Amino acid sequence: MTNDLNFTQIQAMLKDFLAEHFDVPTEKVTQESSLKELGIDSIMMLDIMLEIEDRLGIKLKDLSMPSNPKVGDIMALIDRNQAANKG
Repeated sequence: MTNDLNFTQIQAMLKDFLAEHFDVPTEKVTQESSLKELGIDSIMMLDIMLEIEDRLGIKLKDLSMPSNPKVGDIMALIDRNQAANKG
């Protein structure tokens, strides 16, 4: 069973997770913030993806993103995968 979130809820979840696990100030987390600007590397990104799967009860299958993703790209990734997991 998935727990579908809207974009606002997804952004809030990401803000909380980044603040809690990587000490990223929540005010710095906007849709336009790049993960690199926030100090998130590829290993940390893997942690984020695993946490998303765990919290939402989904499997992230479509992981296509730009080489330097922004928070908005992660939000879109979650949204796409929520829809894909419904089928």
